[in-house]
Formats: sequence, structure tokens, C-alpha cells
Amino acid sequence: MNKRLFLVSLVLIFLILVSIVVSAEQYTKIGNGSELAVDVGKVAWTSNGTIHLYDLTTKKETTIFSPAASHPAISGNILVWHEDSNGVPKLTVYDINTKARSYIKQDVDQSSRPAIYGSRIVWSANSNVYMRDISTSTQTQITSGEAPDIYDTKIVYSSDIAGDTPQIYVYDISTKKAIDVSQYGDNMFPHIYGDKVIWSDFYTRLGNIRMYDLATKQQTEITTGDDMTGYDTGGPTDISGNKVVYLKHNDLANMNSGDLYVYNIDTGESKQLTSGNTAQTPAISGNVIVWSDSGSIYMVNSW
Repeated sequence: MNKRLFLVSLVLIFLILVSIVVSAEQYTKIGNGSELAVDVGKVAWTSNGTIHLYDLTTKKETTIFSPAASHPAISGNILVWHEDSNGVPKLTVYDINTKARSYIKQDVDQSSRPAIYGSRIVWSANSNVYMRDISTSTQTQITSGEAPDIYDTKIVYSSDIAGDTPQIYVYDISTKKAIDVSQYGDNMFPHIYGDKVIWSDFYTRLGNIRMYDLATKQQTEITTGDDMTGYDTGGPTDISGNKVVYLKHNDLANMNSGDLYVYNIDTGESKQLTSGNTAQTPAISGNVIVWSDSGSIYMVNSW
């Protein structure tokens, strides 16, 4: 009996080790750095103030020199990032095909983080949301707010313009009207894809992620918590198609790193992708998820 138990134990250990190896092989290291952005088979990130661009098809990495780059965003063949060289903040717009650069210097401050969809770039500065259409070289102040994201003709942002704690608003570029989609205060880190808007709720859920469907006008809690398990999912998030990626933290004092999860909107299920509480800056495009971990850049195809 003891011999049989010993053999069974060996088999179980072997299966566990195989499972770990298979799981590890699903993750591909593609570079070193942080601050991820991904779109249409291309991944961008920063390392020591320089932009790196990785082509998922050719598996080639390109370095784009910039003296003080941060917070890249990508849409198609256009890259945009924040640059603060010599104490003068600006947004650099880079055409991947032609390698041409242009700059946005008006209404940009040290905290401006760009988002891009097609030819439209949005960012915030001095508590205002701005949009620039690089196809027409026109720039517009949209409204008061912070941390905007854009998809097609919709801009999502956080604002306390009503005099209360921050709400999440969606602004329609076509109608020039905004609606409040969050209901509760103290909401942060909004993102949008299609008809879905996500954000972190720090008012009633201390970081749990909520989602609003613009088509059905329904709100959903993607993550939940209670006083026993803690509300600890309020850090970086991203959305693409029917998937949401987010970090779950062991320590609310540090929301910049955690374990990486992917949530399937159709099934309402979450899947844990990493452990160790060291994943950072996740981003998703289609089924491709990228993140940084202890200075390394990883990617995986979600289920």
C-alpha cells in the first residue's frame, strides 16, 4: 500500500510539474520595459524613456528614440506618447510607416496621458479633456475631466463637474452631448470599447470594476468583494471585444501591481493568468494580452 501511494504521489507531482510548464509556455517574453499598449498585431512600451515597438507577426522589435517618453498609445500605424524633455511637456505623434513625427504642444501638461482611436487623440491637462484630429489638424477642448479614453465617436472620462465626487461620463463627438453612466461617486480609470464602458468604483466598492452597456443601459459588477475578502481590484484595466483585463492586488496601498485576470463578458467568468502579485500595466487587443512583470514584457492569447 505504501509503495502504491508513493507511485501515485510521484504521478501527481509529475502532472503538476507538466501543468506548470505548459502554463509557463503559454506566456511569451517579447522584451523589457513597462507601460504597455497593443493594437492590430503591434505592441508598444517604454524603457528608460525610449519607445519600443514589437511586431507580433514578424517578431521583430524596433527602437524609436525619444529622450523622455512615457505612456504610449497605438491605433493602427499611429503611435502617440507623452514626452517631457527639458521640462516642456508635449505629445509626440509617430507614423510607423513613414517614421514621420509631429507634436502636440498646446494644452499639454506633465500628467497628460494620450489615448487614440483612428485619427483622433484624446488627453487631459489642467483638469480639462482635449481632442485633436490629426487628419484635419484641429484641436478641441471637450469638457472638464480627467483620464479620457476613446473608441470611434465616443469619449469616456472621469469628472466631478457636478460638484460631487467623480462620475464617469461618455461624450458623443457627433451630438456633442455627455451622459453619466456610473451612478456612484469616486470612479476612476475609465475605458471604452464598442458599447461597453468599464471603470473602478472606489465609492461603494473600494476598487471593484463596473461595466456599463450603452446599448442596453445596464450596469454590471465585473468584480465583487466584501469586508472579509477585501475590495482590491481598482488598479489598471483594459477592454477589447468581450474581454476585460485587470489586476487583483494583495495590498490596496499598491494598486500598480497585482495578479493578472481576464474576464469574459459573455460568460461572466474570470480567469487568473499570473501569480506572485507582480504583474503591471496590462493591455488587450482582440485575444492578445500583454503586461509587464519585474521589468519584462509578456504576451498571451486569451481563451
